[in-house]
Amino acid sequence: MRLLLAAAASIGLSACAGDNAVAEQDQAAGGASPCPVISSSDWRAWIDAEPGGDGPKLYITGAAEMPTPGYAYSWRVGAADRMNPPGQHMHLDFTAPDGMVAQVITPMSVRYEGDAAYPEYRKIVVHCGDDTLAEIDDVPVAQ
Repeated sequence: MRLLLAAAASIGLSACAGDNAVAEQDQAAGGASPCPVISSSDWRAWIDAEPGGDGPKLYITGAAEMPTPGYAYSWRVGAADRMNPPGQHMHLDFTAPDGMVAQVITPMSVRYEGDAAYPEYRKIVVHCGDDTLAEIDDVPVAQ
């Protein structure tokens, strides 16, 4: 009986370790990480197509509440869908601060500025980890 219980416990622990190993492999292979954003709001997007520039620019702004101060962020341009005009997927990646920091909810402004791949967009979808922070359906073009 003891041997049976020990074998069952060993199998259960192995299964847990296997799940963790799979999660670590997914993370190492570029899988999405948890999003630290507590909430977000005030999302806006627009295209600046003023003549005389280097081409149209896409701008995205928003506000995020973070669990601590000191987070850094970066943007990655994702895929555009096949609609006309397209919807553009954008990814926000956050890096936690080093060292000890206060555990206080901290507002943070985020902003993207980059070349617009298309002259207009149907929508902009902002992703963070596995979460969708915003779907911006109104993307005006300023000329």
